[in-house]
Amino acid sequence: MTYDNIILGGGIAGLSVASFLDTKSLVLEKLETFGGLSRSFVMGGVAYDIGPHIIFSKNKEVLDLHTSMVKTNQIRRSNQIFFKGRYVKYPFENDLYALDSEDRDYCLQEFLNNPYENFRWSNMLQFFLATFGEGITRTYLQPYNEKIWKFDPSCMDTQMVDRIPKPPREDVIKSASGTPTEGYAHQLFFHYPAAGGFQSLIDAYRDQLHKTGHDAMTDVQIKGPLVREDGLWIVNTSRGTYKSRRLINTMPVHELFGYVETNPDIERSLDSMLYNSIYIVMLQVKRDNIGDHFAIYLPEKDIIFHRLSKLNFLGDAYKLADGGSTLMAEVTFRPGSYLSSLDRQTIIDRVVADLAKLGFVDRDDVTAVDLKYEKYAYVIYDLNHRTNTDRVLSYLSSKDIYSVGRFAEFEYLNTDGVVEHTLALARKLNAEKVAGP
Repeated sequence: MTYDNIILGGGIAGLSVASFLDTKSLVLEKLETFGGLSRSFVMGGVAYDIGPHIIFSKNKEVLDLHTSMVKTNQIRRSNQIFFKGRYVKYPFENDLYALDSEDRDYCLQEFLNNPYENFRWSNMLQFFLATFGEGITRTYLQPYNEKIWKFDPSCMDTQMVDRIPKPPREDVIKSASGTPTEGYAHQLFFHYPAAGGFQSLIDAYRDQLHKTGHDAMTDVQIKGPLVREDGLWIVNTSRGTYKSRRLINTMPVHELFGYVETNPDIERSLDSMLYNSIYIVMLQVKRDNIGDHFAIYLPEKDIIFHRLSKLNFLGDAYKLADGGSTLMAEVTFRPGSYLSSLDRQTIIDRVVADLAKLGFVDRDDVTAVDLKYEKYAYVIYDLNHRTNTDRVLSYLSSKDIYSVGRFAEFEYLNTDGVVEHTLALARKLNAEKVAGP
């Protein structure tokens, strides 16, 4: 069967770009369910994501689209940083009063008298020092970013951070004196599906595809190389052979090159494009000491997870009937690093031990645990990221392969950013005449 577009990957990128295209499309997904990094699972009747993902965007078109596709709860952010046994409201610089007096004075004085302020920065660490001063950088930003990225911030570029605004002096002074201030006010509220986790949005995209005449298949394996003959892409799969005039990739670019001809220069660039994997450890407990908060960030190096989320915060559908809590701990690691060599049970045991050490839960109150693993979780913006990524994507473009999505473009895109990109690509392609016979 011949299509106008074959789309490789059935995550939010693949499903959304297909739904936005005017011409007949086929989405191919290797897993048994759609969603990719955005799919959801169920534990004890509670849906959870690899994340969790929220519905939020500064792009009103994307936000309105997603909140119209599924019923959502609108939720006021309550994120905390747990530092030296104290809760500090996120973002850190807007709640300096919560610190002990020594740390508070260190952060405030180095912010107000910042010798790095007028330096030209060229990496992430330099950006933090110039924008926030030594105190806030050394106390929170540097250790937390080292922990989540498993990479030294002095060896990362600024693509992730150079849009972060410098906090007003008056806000930081107020925060140190105990007057509440809000940082990143545009992120103060977010939406989340009222039930079913983020998978409900994925399923809505899937249903929309079928309504608009597109096809989508799961549990499909690509067999052999992707080839183009007489203006048509030929894709041999475990479910048959399909042809299309366009090929759109949304699968991880590292996986795509298992089916695409390459050369030594491209292989070197691809090998240098670094990423983190992730373990998600889920726990259900009879009780906890976290309070009514959604996410807690943990910069301490001796705690294995960098973020803990309490799913009760997301609405009634995410609460256990017995009054307990569902918690999600996230552990990032580079493939081949020390953490990648630990077995599942060791990771789970470390998470439970650290939760008990922090005083968040009692070991005896843990009623269920599970662990999920995702190979491709976070793009690492090392100093060579832009050069290597542009080289690889240009090579694919020269072969008339379109790339869209977090790991297809190799950009740290949230789900709303992914959909912004798929909308833009679909509009471009809809305006063009489909090439081929």
